[in-house]
Amino acid sequence: MRIALAILLIPFLALAASISGTVLDPAGAFVANAAMELDSGANNYQVHADYSGVYKFSSLPLGEYTLKVKVPGFKSRTVKSIRLSEREPNRRLDIPLDLAEMACGQSLILDRILLPPEETFGRLTGSVNPPARGVEVTLICRTFSACKSAKTDFRGRFSFEMLSPGVYGLNYHRAGFYPDNATGYEYSVIAGWNSVYSSVRLERCPNGNCDPKLRPQRPVRICE
Repeated sequence: MRIALAILLIPFLALAASISGTVLDPAGAFVANAAMELDSGANNYQVHADYSGVYKFSSLPLGEYTLKVKVPGFKSRTVKSIRLSEREPNRRLDIPLDLAEMACGQSLILDRILLPPEETFGRLTGSVNPPARGVEVTLICRTFSACKSAKTDFRGRFSFEMLSPGVYGLNYHRAGFYPDNATGYEYSVIAGWNSVYSSVRLERCPNGNCDPKLRPQRPVRICE
């Protein structure tokens, strides 16, 4: 009798899965009232984060989901391949949002891609323009010292893995081009996420002469 009762309870236990977490802005503050939409392909669920940025989807069937988050003033976020299984039926997923691109500005961040659940560090990915292999990219820590270095692939892309959460700087060097060393500490890394940044433009030195005095002056853009 007990065995039969346990078998009957299995479908109900499978419905006890959940996805919950907090919606955060770039500074780590709570984002209230975010519109959250969860889609499994067969079912669609919608909730709003509360005033503390906390959200929760309860009583979910096991399976794979896509989560979409929308808040005025922030870039929309889509997180794919969120798997709920018997081994891991309840997932906590804090969602970092980036500010929407302003009309007179350019956002550095392109996207944040969720890493596998076992990843406890973060990742930083970017590229250079024009694309070139072998551009030396140096990661700068908060101590103003070089943490790691990498070289771009044939598409001009680079990646730093296994990074502790925090804010970093990047320096670029390519022979015959003006290196962009004035990036500042603008590259944030979040645990469990791959932060993908827009391309950094490297200017070709005139006649191969990279004297900083010969570097063309960029026009100053004034926003009103």
